[in-house]
Parts: sequence; structure tokens; C-alpha cells
Amino acid sequence: MDDLVDKLSPIFNLVPGESYLTKLEKSGITDITSAERNDVVGAFSDGAVDFVVYVEVQPVLIKKWQSFFNVGSAATVTLPLKIIDIKNNKYLYNGKFTEQADNSSILGGVGTKGATMAALDKILVHLNDTLVTRLPIKE
Repeated sequence: MDDLVDKLSPIFNLVPGESYLTKLEKSGITDITSAERNDVVGAFSDGAVDFVVYVEVQPVLIKKWQSFFNVGSAATVTLPLKIIDIKNNKYLYNGKFTEQADNSSILGGVGTKGATMAALDKILVHLNDTLVTRLPIKE
């Protein structure tokens, strides 16, 4: 993920979105994943932002399992992603990534961190590819 930030930083001025989220909340939108594109564009229409990239890691779903010889856990990670071109009022991407990974052990005592991180690593590869291909990046 650091290589993505390094690639985007010289091209884009990365701006934290807290003040824009406050604008959305004042207009009655508390969950940006369910917001209409025009509502988001309106909140960001001050001219300071060209593109909005919204990413959220949703709560991880954990499923534990056990067989005669081993125990394990499976983690499902979902990450919604919205990329909006503010100037042209259009989506460059609107979707989500969902990945699953599992972890098991013969002796038991297996945790959920390994499975969660493995699923998150898969998603970060998709996120990186999507941002690089959808944002207007010139190398």
C-alpha cells in the first residue's frame, strides 16, 4: 500500500475528508456508502477536490470450524470502494471487494488474525490495481 501512496502523492494532493464528511452529516447523510453520487459531489463542490476516493473496511465476518483432527477459522473481509470524478460528476468506480481466507491447526488454539490479514492482503492487491487503473495517473 505504501507504493500506491508513493505513486499517487507526486500526482495528487491527498486531502483528508473529515470536513467533507461533516458537510454530508449536516445534510443528513451519515453513511457515505449509501449516499447518492450527486450528494457526494455537492459536498465536495468547493473546487478544492477533483476526485473522491472512499474506502471502508467493514466488520470482518469470522466463522470457526472443527473437524476430528483440526480446528480453524475463516475470515471474510469486505471493502467498499467509490471513486468519484467531482468535476465531471461521474463514477470512476463504484463497487466492493470481498475476499475470504482461512487458518487451521491440528492442535487447536488457532486465532483469527492470520485469516483476517490474509483476506485483507488479497483485497489490498485489488484496491491497488483499481486505483492505478481508474484514476488518471500518468507515469
